[in-house]
Amino acid sequence: MISSPGKTSSVARYIAVWLVASAAFTSVHAAEPYILGISDKLTIKVVQWKAADSSFQEWAALAGDYIVGADGNVNFPMLGPTEGAGKTSTDLATTIGAGLQQTLGLPTAPSVTVEVSAYGPIYVSGDVSTPGEYPFAPNLTVIKALALAGGERRSAEAVARPEKEMLSTTGALDVLEDEYNRLLVRRARLEAELTGQSEIAVPPELTDLPEISALLSAETAILAAQKRQAEAQSTSLTDEINLLTTQIEAFNQKKASTETQLETARDQLQKISTLSEDGLALSSRVASLQTNVADLEARLLDTETAALQAQQAIATANREQARLADQRISDLSLEKQTVDGQISALALKIQTQQGLVQEAALYTGAAVPGDQAPQYTYSIVRDGKELPAQIDTPLVSGDVVMARLALAP
Repeated sequence: MISSPGKTSSVARYIAVWLVASAAFTSVHAAEPYILGISDKLTIKVVQWKAADSSFQEWAALAGDYIVGADGNVNFPMLGPTEGAGKTSTDLATTIGAGLQQTLGLPTAPSVTVEVSAYGPIYVSGDVSTPGEYPFAPNLTVIKALALAGGERRSAEAVARPEKEMLSTTGALDVLEDEYNRLLVRRARLEAELTGQSEIAVPPELTDLPEISALLSAETAILAAQKRQAEAQSTSLTDEINLLTTQIEAFNQKKASTETQLETARDQLQKISTLSEDGLALSSRVASLQTNVADLEARLLDTETAALQAQQAIATANREQARLADQRISDLSLEKQTVDGQISALALKIQTQQGLVQEAALYTGAAVPGDQAPQYTYSIVRDGKELPAQIDTPLVSGDVVMARLALAP
């Protein structure tokens, strides 16, 4: 069959336009070819040139919309699952054409066009205003994805969490830290008391604290008062012991004098008793001497008893002095143990409160005193792996963009 010149010219023009369009499409995408990804929606057309009548025959049964599945394949009629993810549209078109040629036993491969009619989504998660699913577009980067998600959460949340929350959390932290510092100085005072020191050593953690002088002054006053009280108790007992010792010395002197008098009285009684037996002395004289001896013996016994009682009182005072010293050490040790527990508990509370302050800083955009300003970090989850990213990192469909806001440690 011979075609008319007009028809041949029309077909030639159609072929030329189609080739130019195909070349233009290829040249545009050759610069930065798009790599197909999961969930991409594709429009595929198959056309075969029929030389017999110089016309194109479109395979309408195969034309249509296809989706790159979760396994990365495109289920194409007569070919089954065909790998699509990771290829360009041109590569996929070539693969489909070659597959149809082989499957159908065609002398030449049909012409296949693959166009992306809708890109698979990307996902934005983390510290952004509106996390969720967003449509992909060529040349999409991390910063553009953040813009789609409404930007960083900090600016949006600052309205919902006013600055008074930041002031409240930092104020509570200041109170905890002040109490913590006071407990550190109190523990230093207790350690000074336990070791018998008259001055309090500055805790290393508080060397540069502006109000350390005031804290030390208060605890030093307590240290001095406690020392005076302990010294007063010890001095009182020492004075009592000294007094009792003096009394014992007096009793010993009195005892020696009484013993001398008693010895003399007994000698006189013996002599007078002998004379009375011989009728040379009155019996009344003997009775008087006997009474005197009995009185001296009673006085000697009273003196010895008083000396023993004084010695017992000294022993009691010594025991009381030792008991007070031991009790003071025990009380100081117990108080120090209590303070140590309070310091540990406060350290945990401070750590928790610091976390709340940091969280408030994240939401309000404020910097914590002494810390760096909040910083964003980005990553991309692709093919099940999390990869570090920058704001200009290019994305592909199916990527999950993670934005995290954190304070520098």
